[in-house]
Amino acid sequence: MVIMEKTLFPEVKVFKFEEKIDNRGFKYKSFSEKEFLEMNIDFKMKEEIVYNIRNKNTLYGIHLQNEPKVQQKIVSLVYGKGIDYVIDLRKGSKTYKKWISVEISGDNYKHILVPNGFGHLFRSTTDNVVMLFKIDEEFDSEYSRTISYKDPEIALDILNRKFVMSENDKKAPCLQESDCNFALTKVST
Repeated sequence: MVIMEKTLFPEVKVFKFEEKIDNRGFKYKSFSEKEFLEMNIDFKMKEEIVYNIRNKNTLYGIHLQNEPKVQQKIVSLVYGKGIDYVIDLRKGSKTYKKWISVEISGDNYKHILVPNGFGHLFRSTTDNVVMLFKIDEEFDSEYSRTISYKDPEIALDILNRKFVMSENDKKAPCLQESDCNFALTKVST
């Protein structure tokens, strides 16, 4: 059974599979093509990536991959806690530049579907986070883009603090200076 949460964006799915707990521990699904189709999610996984994030306040993003190599991602944590941000980057959308944030953790079992046309940012709120990314299109550095988390037009509710970040994330342009090519007509979920 899948438990769904409503979000500002109908295309973004926040969900968790029902967990089973007994005297040995617990288990839950992290992927079910059959149940995804029942939720009207067309997702064909091509890669799964594991991130081992050592430090609290590590920041990844805002990340996206341009047309024609756009990616849908399913994000979840196995261990630790963090805040996941999903930003609508589809020009022409009624919710363009709007965003949501969701606390995900190894304890709440939440998964987030980040569909085509949306950017993604993650900030760890504990040390020792293990994150899973299921992706429907392989990473391609030619189409990979990063947008600054400080972009005032997006106005993410993130305190400016000393984050652990890659050089690429530190030097990322604002959306207006980027070549993000998402348009409402190009997006499918």
